Amino acid sequence: MHLDRRKQTILQTIVVTYVQRAEPVGSQFLASVESLGVRSATIRNELAEMTELGYLRQPHTSAGRIPSDLGYRYYVDHLMTWDRLAPTEARTIRGAQKLSEGDLEQLLQQTCRVLSSLTGYTAMATPPAIDEPAIRQVHLAQVGSNQLLAVVMLDNGQVTHRFCDVGRNLSPAEVTELSNFLDSLLRETTVGSVGQVSPPVDQFTGYHDVIRSLLDVIARGVSSEEAELFVDGQSHMLEQPEFRESNRLEPLVRFLEERRTAFETLQQLLTQHRDLAVTIGRENPHESMHEVSLVAARYRAVTQSGGWVAVLGPTRMQYSQAVSAVQYAAQTLTEALTRLGG
Repeated sequence: MHLDRRKQTILQTIVVTYVQRAEPVGSQFLASVESLGVRSATIRNELAEMTELGYLRQPHTSAGRIPSDLGYRYYVDHLMTWDRLAPTEARTIRGAQKLSEGDLEQLLQQTCRVLSSLTGYTAMATPPAIDEPAIRQVHLAQVGSNQLLAVVMLDNGQVTHRFCDVGRNLSPAEVTELSNFLDSLLRETTVGSVGQVSPPVDQFTGYHDVIRSLLDVIARGVSSEEAELFVDGQSHMLEQPEFRESNRLEPLVRFLEERRTAFETLQQLLTQHRDLAVTIGRENPHESMHEVSLVAARYRAVTQSGGWVAVLGPTRMQYSQAVSAVQYAAQTLTEALTRLGG
C-alpha cells in the first residue's frame, strides 16, 4: 500500500526518532515537527490508522508508537536516504586490507572487525566460493504422507540429503512427477542460482507452494558442507536495549555460535538477491532472527564466484549507515581480491 505524504512524514519521523532514542514516539512530539503542521488530535488519528494498517505498533496502551517490520520495510524501500560513507569511515575499511598482508582469511576477519566497530553491529562474511558446482540430478523420495527427502547430486561429486515437510499429502505418483519435474528444472543450475529459480506458471499450477518449499530446502542443502563463516562483534548485541533480557538474547547468541546453521540461513536469504539484501525481522526464516535485521552485499572474485559480507543488528537499525558500510566493504573486498588474483 502506498502511504500519502503526511503518513510518510510521520513514519519517517518515527523511524528516525526511535532508532536514535529506543523509546516509543508519541503524538505530542510529532505535533512539534514543523513539516507536519497539524495538531495532536489529527496525528493521533493518523497513528491509529497506520497502526491498523500494520506500519506501526503500540507496545503499551498509553505509550507512543514504534515501527513494525512492515514500517521498517516501507522506510527502507521508499523513504530512506542512501548516504555515502564518510571519508574517515571509508579509510578505516580500506585499512583492513593493509592489515591482512594479502592473506584471504585475515582479510575477511579484519573486514568483519572493522565493519562491526564502525556500525556497532555483528559483522559476518563468507569466503569466496571456489568453482561453483552445478546440479547433476535431483531425486525425491517419500518418507511420510507429507514429508519428502530431496537427494541432490552435484557435478563435483557432492551429494546432499534434506528433508522437506511439504504441508500436504502426496501420492507416490505425484512424488514421481514432482521428482522428474524438479530434475529437469534444476539440472545444470549452479548452486548459487537455485534460489532464483521459479517454476513456469503454466506447469504444476496446483503445486507451486510445494515446489517453492522444495526449492528453498534444496538451495540451503547444496551449499558446501565445509562452509565457513567469519563473525565478529557478537558482544555488540549486549549493548542493544532490545537484548537486555536474556530470553531474547540467548537464542540469537546460540544461532551465531552454530556456524553451520548461520551459514545455511545466510545462504537461504541471499540466494534470492543479486548484490544487496536487506531482510527485516520476521522476513528472516530462522526464528532466532525475528528480532533482528540483516544487511548484506555480494563481493566478487576474479577466478571464483565471490561471497557475502553482512551486518546483523536489531530491527531498530541505522539502515542507511549499515547499507553504506556493507556496500563499501564489499567493494573494497572485490578490489583487493582483483589485485590478488591479477
